[in-house]
Amino acid sequence: MHTFQFFLGCRNNCFGCRNNGWFAHIKVLVFCAAGFLVTPALPGQDDSSQSESVDPLSIKLLEMDLAATAKLFARHDLDDDGTLSKTECERLSWTGETIRPYDLNRSGDLQQVEVTVKLAVEREQAGIVQMDAILADRYTKRYDSNRDGKLQLRELEDNTFSDQIDSYDRNSDDELSPDELIRGLAFERKFRDELGIKGCDQGGAMGLINQGDADGDRQLAGDELDAVNLDSATMKFDRNNDESLSVSELAEYLADRRMQMGLTPSDQLLARNVIRRSDPDGDGLVPANLLRQSDSDLDLGSPDENGDGSLSLLEMETYLAKQRKRLGFDDEAAKRASILIARNDSDGDRKLSKAELVASGANRDSPLSPEKFTLIDQDSDAAIDMKELARFIQKTRRE
Repeated sequence: MHTFQFFLGCRNNCFGCRNNGWFAHIKVLVFCAAGFLVTPALPGQDDSSQSESVDPLSIKLLEMDLAATAKLFARHDLDDDGTLSKTECERLSWTGETIRPYDLNRSGDLQQVEVTVKLAVEREQAGIVQMDAILADRYTKRYDSNRDGKLQLRELEDNTFSDQIDSYDRNSDDELSPDELIRGLAFERKFRDELGIKGCDQGGAMGLINQGDADGDRQLAGDELDAVNLDSATMKFDRNNDESLSVSELAEYLADRRMQMGLTPSDQLLARNVIRRSDPDGDGLVPANLLRQSDSDLDLGSPDENGDGSLSLLEMETYLAKQRKRLGFDDEAAKRASILIARNDSDGDRKLSKAELVASGANRDSPLSPEKFTLIDQDSDAAIDMKELARFIQKTRRE
C-alpha cells in the first residue's frame, strides 16, 4: 500500500476496549444457550427493544457459531439423532414461538444448521464478534493459572487489558466465566468503537503501562510519564481526575493523537513494529536505513528529520502521516478497493479495464459503474488500480 518499504513485517496482535467507568451499571438481558451468548441493553433502554425481528438468512455465520452449536448438541441432543426435538428444546426453555423463525424446513425440530442460525442471530444482536471469542480464549489461556477454564479476579491482579475487569463479574463470585469474559470484552469493544479507539490504540496503551508503571497499579501517574516519553499535557485525558492515566484513558489519548496526525491503524502498527523488532538496546531508535524511500517520495522530506542516522517512533509516524495524506485513502477504503478488484479482475493484472467494469454489471451508483471510469482513472492509462479506486471510494464516502 505504501510506496516505500520496511524490511520488517507487521502483524496486528493487539486488541482492546474502553469505557468511562459506568459499565457496572449497565442493564443486560442474558441468553446463555452455548455459554457465551448475551444481549446487552443500554441504561434506560427497555429490554423489549432487543427483540427486533431479524431475517435468519441474512446472518453471517462465524466459526464461534459452529463451535457453540457443537457444544449445545453434545449436551442437549439426548438421543443423538442430530436434531433438537420439541422436548429437547423445552429443556433449553425454547418455546414454540422462540424456535419458529429458525425452523426453516417447518419440521417441528431444529437441525444443527437451524440451531447455528439461531445462535448466530442472538450473538449478532448481542454485538459479539469473532475477535471477542478469540480474545477471551487468549486471555483465559494466559491468566488461568489453575486451568479451571475460568479467570479468578486474583489471577487478573497484574493484567492491563482492561481497567474495568471487576465490572465483568456479573454474579459477584470473584471469578469470570467464559460467558462473563466474552460479554465484557464485547461491550467494551463496542463502546470503544464509538469513541474512535482502535485495537492499535488499546494495545499501545497496554504497552505504555507495561513499560512505565513503576508502582504496579496498572496506571501511569504524572511522575511515570517521562519513562514512556509522554509529557504532562497527556494528563488532560485523566477523565476521573485521579491523577493517573488508566488503560482506557491512555487508549483515548493515543486514538486522539493518531487521528490528529492523520494516521490509520495500519500506519500506527507498522511504525510500532519496526521499533519493537529492531531496537535491541531499548532506546526507542532504529537505523534510518531500515526504511527505503522511493524517488517519488522525495518531496515528502527525509524520514530522518533530524539527520542523526536513526529513526524515532515520532519520526516514523510523521513520515507515515505525510505518506497517508498523499495516498488519499484509509484502510477501510483500501480494503474495499482490493475486494472489488479481486472480484472483477478477469485477466489477473490487478487492475480493472472499462470492459471489466461493464462485465461487472454494476449500476450507476456503484464505484464500478462504467460511467465513472474516466473519473477514477486519474493517470489516464485505461486501467484502474487499487490506489485509484480507493481514492475514489474515500472521496465519495465523504460526499
